[in-house]
Amino acid sequence: MKLLLILEDANIFSDAKRIVDFSSYEARVAVKVAIFDESNDIALVGTKYRLLPGGGVEEGETLVEAVARESLEEAGCALVEIKEITSTEEFRVKKKLLQLTHFFTAKLAGEKSAPRTTQEDEQGIVVEWHNLNDAIALLEKQLIEIPFESYNSCFNVRTHLAFLRHLKIN
Repeated sequence: MKLLLILEDANIFSDAKRIVDFSSYEARVAVKVAIFDESNDIALVGTKYRLLPGGGVEEGETLVEAVARESLEEAGCALVEIKEITSTEEFRVKKKLLQLTHFFTAKLAGEKSAPRTTQEDEQGIVVEWHNLNDAIALLEKQLIEIPFESYNSCFNVRTHLAFLRHLKIN
């Protein structure tokens, strides 16, 4: 599987210096999924910004199991035809974190329902369905609007946008 993108603070923040030694960084594995409904629209979720559903892989969980769980929690959707497409590496200097994010596509199985998250920071999560072009346009707008203080979102919007653009041309 081809690595789609490698990001670090210096790629995003003008005052950041390139870091050479990441050996002390904590590793985190995450998954994100483009869920396609019967109209070929994809789910974008969030409380403040709209991004692909997904999150961290829990101990003992496979990547596909994490995709299915996160989809139910954040988008209220059961999935079929889950397929890994690509991945990204993010070196988040401020958090001393190396995040490897695996990106998937899947199809909606059954009906759309409400998100089932129990995480406090995800309460009030909104699910919107957009065609691929509109989803890309929304993330391009957020790329400009998300303040640098929203550190994780600055990384997420870039990796998610790269993935959606990849889907569009492939």
